[in-house]
Amino acid sequence: MESDSTLQPPFTSASRLVTKRRYRFVDCAAAAAPGFRNHIYPVERVEEFVARFGPDDCFATIFFFSEEVFLYLAEHRVNGRPSIAGFDGRIWAPFLPFDIDAEPTAAGLLAALALARQTYAFLQQRWHVPDSAIYAYFSGHKGFHILLDTRIFGRVAPATDLHRIFSLLRLQVWRSLGVSEGLARFDQAIGDKVRLLRLTNSRHRQSGLYKIPLSAQELFSFSPDEIRALARSPRPDPRTLCQGLLPLEHVEANDTARAAFSRARRAARRGRPHPYRLPQPPQDLTAALCAARQHMLESDIPPGIRNNVAIRLASALRRAGYPQAQTNDILVAWNRKLTAPLPERELRSVVRSAYARAFPYGYGCHDEVIRLFCPFRDRLLDCPVYRQQHPERAAD
Repeated sequence: MESDSTLQPPFTSASRLVTKRRYRFVDCAAAAAPGFRNHIYPVERVEEFVARFGPDDCFATIFFFSEEVFLYLAEHRVNGRPSIAGFDGRIWAPFLPFDIDAEPTAAGLLAALALARQTYAFLQQRWHVPDSAIYAYFSGHKGFHILLDTRIFGRVAPATDLHRIFSLLRLQVWRSLGVSEGLARFDQAIGDKVRLLRLTNSRHRQSGLYKIPLSAQELFSFSPDEIRALARSPRPDPRTLCQGLLPLEHVEANDTARAAFSRARRAARRGRPHPYRLPQPPQDLTAALCAARQHMLESDIPPGIRNNVAIRLASALRRAGYPQAQTNDILVAWNRKLTAPLPERELRSVVRSAYARAFPYGYGCHDEVIRLFCPFRDRLLDCPVYRQQHPERAAD
C-alpha cells in the first residue's frame, strides 16, 4: 500500500486541480511490482509508479477511490497482505471504457479494429459526441480501447453502483450496434469496481508492443499492420494527463448522452431482472459446467488466480439458473477444499458481483483463465459444448 505523503512533484496547472479531488486514488499494478497489484496511488503519481517498476504490463483501476479505500485496506487482508478485492464503497471515473477484445489472430485483430470503428462512429452519430470527448487506443496485443469522457453525460457523481451503470451503458451501445458475437466483442468483464485497464504506453509482455493512442484519422484509415508498426515504441499522448487516466480536452454535456446515462442509471437502481429467460438449474452440478469449469471446481487453485476462477464459476452457475444463495453455498464448499482458501467474506463479494450485473456475463472459450483449465484449448472442435455454441464452425 502506498502513501502520498512523501513526494511533492512539480505538478502542471491541470494536475494541481486533481490533487483537490476527493476521488483521486487508483489501484496500480505492474508485472514487476510486488504482488502485482494493491498499490494505491493518487492519480497524479501514477507516472512515478510506472517509472519505478518499468513499462511492462502496467495497469490501473478504471474507477477512482476516495481515502475510504485506505480504511478498507487496513482491515481487509488476503494471505497477510492488504487487498482491494471486494471493495464496495463509492467510486468515480473520468472515462467510460469500451474494451474491444478479439481472438489472437490476424482475423481477430481485423475484426476488433472494425468493431472499434463502429463504436467510435456510433458515439459520434447516435450520441452526438464530439471528437474531443472520444479517445482511441490500440491495446498492444489483440484489441482496442475506446474511452468516452464522462463529462459528456453531465455531472457524474460518485456512487456505489457506478460500475453497474457503466455496464448497462456498454450494453446499450452493443445492442444498438446490432453486431453478433464473432471474432471481436466488448469485454463485459470490466464491469466490477476494482477492474484494471492497461495504462497508456504500457508494454504488453507477450506481444512486445505498447498500448498507444490513435487519432481518429489513424483509427479509420490505418490497417492492423500499420497500427502494430506504430506500437513498437511508446507515443506521446498530449490529450491526457497521468499516463492516460485524465482527459485534458474541453467537453460539454449533451442531451442525448445525458438521456442514455439516465436510462442506465434507472435500470441499475430498480434492480431490473435479467432480460433473458434463464433455465432451470440441473440437479447434477456437473451438467451445468463445461469441462474447463468442472476442472476449476475439482482443482486446488493456488493464490493469484482464485478470484478469477471464483468469478468465472459464479457466472457460469448464474447462467445455468442457480440462485445466488445456492451458488454461494457451492462456492463456499469448493473454497473450503482449497489448500489456501479465500476469506469467505471475499468469496461472498465475488458471488455478489456475479449476480449484481444486469445480465450474467459469459466468459468465452478464448478467455485466458478458462484456457488454463480447458482440456480442449488446442482443439476446441472436440469439445461438445463448443460445437453446440458454434454450430457454424462445427459444420466446416
